[in-house]
Order: sequence, then C-alpha cells, then structure tokens
Amino acid sequence: MLRISCSYFYYSFSLVLWVNVLNDLCSCAETSHNVPYPAEYNNVTFLTEPPEWLKPCKRKDPKLSECLRDTFQNMFPWLAKGIPEIGIRPFEPLYIDRVGIKKGQGAVTLTGAFTDLIVHGPSNTTAVYTRMDFKKNRFDIGLIIPVIKLDAKYDLKGNILLLPLVGVGDAKLHLRNVTTHVQTRISFPKIRGEEIMYATSMRVEFSLSAMRVHLDNLFNGNKVLGRTVNQFLNQNSVEVVEELKENIGESLSNVFRKIMNDAFSHIPTKMWLLTD
Repeated sequence: MLRISCSYFYYSFSLVLWVNVLNDLCSCAETSHNVPYPAEYNNVTFLTEPPEWLKPCKRKDPKLSECLRDTFQNMFPWLAKGIPEIGIRPFEPLYIDRVGIKKGQGAVTLTGAFTDLIVHGPSNTTAVYTRMDFKKNRFDIGLIIPVIKLDAKYDLKGNILLLPLVGVGDAKLHLRNVTTHVQTRISFPKIRGEEIMYATSMRVEFSLSAMRVHLDNLFNGNKVLGRTVNQFLNQNSVEVVEELKENIGESLSNVFRKIMNDAFSHIPTKMWLLTD
C-alpha cells in the first residue's frame, strides 16, 4: 500500500517532471552543454513543430515561475488523454507497471512490490508553486492531488510497527490531500545540434492527510489475520507512510526521472522558451 501511495506521487511527480523541464528549459542559456546523457537518446526523433499543449515562456520574464506554473496546469487536460508523440500514456486512468519496496530496518520493514497499478486522480493535480534557480540548475515544484484511488497487485513480506505482514493478492488504496515536493537538477545537452532538457537527478518528498487501504489474501487468505492487519494499517496509515516515504521517494524518483527524460528528449528547448 505504501508502495502505491508512492505511485500516486509518482504520477504527480511525472507531471512535475514535465514542469521542471519547462522551468529548467528557461535556464538553458546559463547551463553547460557538456553534461553527459545516455547514448539511447542519440537517435531520438524530435518534434518538428511546437506542440499545442505547451505554452512557451520567456526565459528572462521576471514572472517566469508563474508562467511555468500556468504552463504546467495547462498540460493536465492533455495529460489526461495522453500525449503519444512524446510517449506519455493517459493519466486517467494512469497505468504503472511496477513500484518496488525495500526497507530493511526501522519500525517498518518490508520487501516486495506493487504491480499493474491503475490510478485515478492524477489529472486533478494543482501546481501550488514553482521555484527556479538558473545558477544551480535546480527547479522545485509543489503539487497537491485532492484524491487518488488506486487498484493494483501486491506481493509483500515484512513487519509493520511490530505486526507481521505477508501476502500476495489485490490491493486497493484511497489517498487524500497528497502533497508532493519535487526537486530536480537539469542540464541542457545538445543532440545532433538540438538542445534538449535532461534531468540529471531528482528528489521526491510527499505527505498525505489520510489513507484507506485494503490488501486481499493476507496470510494465504486467513480472514481473521487479514482483517486485523488491514484495520491496523488504516488506523496507522499516516505513520506507516512516514516510515516508508524516503524509500518510496527514492524508488519513484529513479523511475520517473527516466520517464521525464524519455518524454522531453523529443522536444528541442527552442520550442519551450522565447529569447525575447
């Protein structure tokens, strides 16, 4: 379940990533072009015309952060439908292959994964703020998702605040007021003469006000033990997520940094910003 909440964040994160791209794109003039990137991007196909869903910003606009925040909000209707030309699948519902969990010490110890995640709610994300630092090539963004509903498969084993948890089956999560803070470092390498945005690193932090979860088939279908664990998880959901959020955030940042880079490698930065 913890895993899943991350995936939600992930969705918002991936959206965030795109925003980060926009902001950092605006800083491309001050950024080095000598930062390495994976060789797989050498043969990428670039968009030839500015996309309808992207509102450009002026890189020297004193209100750049506000412009980029608006740009991000403008993308949500398109994200909900998907943007196939840059490899973005529909966000309503959003499908995620796998999110792994591995935490070996502390009050919560878990190993396993959530797979085949179907997520409803990410398209209702609101960008609360954006902060851009051109000199440090860093872009920060804050997001709020009012409600996230998720269905997935799970395979987990470990302990939750001294209570054992073992199971393989279906999972359902209902998250409220998911607040996400994403910090991304961006570089602007050139590929075949075209400058693109590349996320070199990312850090994701999140919190939520409440969560309901149900894991089917705990302890090989033992209804008494399964009911006890599910009740405990729901009574202590915020505390459990707090224990796992660093592990989850790291997993999400790795997965979605690649998603962001795969998407924005198709878009030359000249389509994202205006020089005057």
